[in-house]
Amino acid sequence: MELLLITALALFVIVATVRSVIRDGRGETPPERSHADWTAGSVPSRPYSEVTRLA
Repeated sequence: MELLLITALALFVIVATVRSVIRDGRGETPPERSHADWTAGSVPSRPYSEVTRLA
């Protein structure tokens, strides 16, 4: 009887975890885009390969 209860609980936890991951979008979130570039000292908000002119 205890084995059946443990098995049912484990199955519930697995199903709840899979459902939560699928509902969350499998961890894929769109990148956040800012309206204007930001800088932190001399570090630009975009990769150096995309920056056409450094300020």
